[in-house]
Amino acid sequence: MTGYQTAGLALSVCAVIVAAAGAVLPAKAQSWTWSDETAGFADAGGYTGLSFRCGPDGEIAMIFSGFPGGLQDGGGYTVGVSVDGLAFLYEATARDDEAEGASILVSRGSLAGLAELIAALRKGRSAEISGPAGRYTIPLTGSGKALEALQRICGERPTRN
Repeated sequence: MTGYQTAGLALSVCAVIVAAAGAVLPAKAQSWTWSDETAGFADAGGYTGLSFRCGPDGEIAMIFSGFPGGLQDGGGYTVGVSVDGLAFLYEATARDDEAEGASILVSRGSLAGLAELIAALRKGRSAEISGPAGRYTIPLTGSGKALEALQRICGERPTRN
């Protein structure tokens, strides 16, 4: 083997090793998590897809993200959440997201009013979110612990009289 052939073979072997390592490593860590007053599906950049936030007086904000921009800020929309084939419909309001060119939809309700959805999410395998700008699916692995924490945290908050 000449020096050029040896160098070419070494580069080919390195390229195969790098390609194999890249195929094994996930692009982003995605999981259900909770912190402070929020629980939801998250990736390395923060909550995405579906999250819940405790609000004042026992109110829960259910936040749908991942929609492209173009939804009218303040506009009312219907969002569907299907958990393993069981469908839930919610009225939501569009808000501009911090990320340029993106919109989020926010639906507000009580912990008791969201109990059936939360129970389905905790036990389910996947959820499909359908809105005016498209649909996407998120896995529910780890949602049980995250949503249990949300119920505990939001349920312990005093309400104002």
